[in-house]
Amino acid sequence: MKAPTVCVLAAGKGSRMGALGQKLNKALFVIDGKAVISHIIDKFPLETEFVVGVGFLGKQVRQYLSIAHAARRITCIDVDNYDGPGSGPGYSLLCCREHLQKPFHFVSCDTLWDDALDWRAADNWLGVCRVKPAASASYCNVKVVDDRVTGLRDKVQVEDASFQAFVGLCHIKDFPIFWAALGDKEMVAGEHQISNGIRALIEKMPVRAQPIEWTDVGDADQYKKAVSRYENYDFSKHNEALYIVGKQVIKFFVDAQVTERRVRKSKLNPSVFPRITHHAGQFYAYDFQPGETLYKANDRQIFQQLLEWLGANLWHAQPVDPAVMRATCLKFYRDKTLERLEMYHRKYVAADAGSRVNGRSIPPTRDLLARVPWERLAEGVPCFMHGDLQFDNILWDAAANSFILLDWRQDFAGHVEFGDLYYDLAKLYGGIILNYDYIKLNLLSYAENEHGISFDFAQRFQSDRYLEMLSEYIQKNGYDLPRVRLLVALIYLN
Repeated sequence: MKAPTVCVLAAGKGSRMGALGQKLNKALFVIDGKAVISHIIDKFPLETEFVVGVGFLGKQVRQYLSIAHAARRITCIDVDNYDGPGSGPGYSLLCCREHLQKPFHFVSCDTLWDDALDWRAADNWLGVCRVKPAASASYCNVKVVDDRVTGLRDKVQVEDASFQAFVGLCHIKDFPIFWAALGDKEMVAGEHQISNGIRALIEKMPVRAQPIEWTDVGDADQYKKAVSRYENYDFSKHNEALYIVGKQVIKFFVDAQVTERRVRKSKLNPSVFPRITHHAGQFYAYDFQPGETLYKANDRQIFQQLLEWLGANLWHAQPVDPAVMRATCLKFYRDKTLERLEMYHRKYVAADAGSRVNGRSIPPTRDLLARVPWERLAEGVPCFMHGDLQFDNILWDAAANSFILLDWRQDFAGHVEFGDLYYDLAKLYGGIILNYDYIKLNLLSYAENEHGISFDFAQRFQSDRYLEMLSEYIQKNGYDLPRVRLLVALIYLN
């Protein structure tokens, strides 16, 4: 049998996906380390021909697919109307019609499923799943009698138990009937749906109902629910995403300048970073690196070796005018912190009051920041730096007896070539106190009551010893340990 042809629609706006949906195409949202569209693609054999309809943030989808699935047969089709009158999945599918003049599978980009799909099945079939009547108005619902689809009600609440929701996954065998009917421009819920084509198939040909263990990730709440299956806590960010596809690590940033600067920075000191293999717009990629993070692999000998390695390979001194360095540090430490505090005050009016934290009286944050010796912090040490130097971003490869640094910061107050050595030291120090991998496992407690705030978090047994070793290194090399500790506090605050 010929390889399957699959059409994936990824053209619509992520209007129900929250803030990130306005910046990242919803087909590229991350679940269990992979983009939604990668989960779909991986369900089909390598020889599959994919036709992907793109519209909203379509360039992102093209760039991602060119990196993540370069070996796949993928044709992207531009959907000219993905948000205006007459738009909808039916119209998007019609834009792909030229490439689908044969039996094909259709998949919505927000549909995931657990079942092993028999892509060789050559009949017309619709994936179906039972939903509660209150939720049925959000879906195209089909009547199922003896495993055969006999009727359809689209975007209306259905109380009849014989109806099930169409999950956005199907196989169209009799494509001429489907295409002829899909040309009908009748709107449903204000959009051109695919139900016109499906209804014609139901009326003229046998259509099998295929039960599917379905995960709908079409809005923010459903997406978060899907993410919770794989993570104890959702630490996703609104301006970046991380994918692991096969043997590739792919990073995405909303700001393409961040991507460009990270790539440029990696080339300035290639001995400490992975080699960038692909760079396209908002994405860059590198090969998956062997080894374990220092949180998992560390011991005293490895940590001492790390400190020596950082001094020899990362922290190269840079010739920077003292006035430029002073202004850069003030911008990065003082100005950024105060700007963020003002943003906080605008969002939470009158929230910055004194409090008790773990039994200690703490003044308002504004009062604390007024006591920070900013000019002292401005006396930075210009060097090439990492910018987020904590154990989760440091890999130790025992077989090669070597380190590699991940997830480096793109710049320091706009400067790619240099930053402040003290910032790297503070990041390292702060990441020992607060074990970020334990935080990601939700190994912390937080409570508020009339007596104040109490919190606690898990630490490794050797954390105190690592802090002692780092403190000794800082003082031995003539650096200011209290300044490092002060910067740790600012890092936590920010």
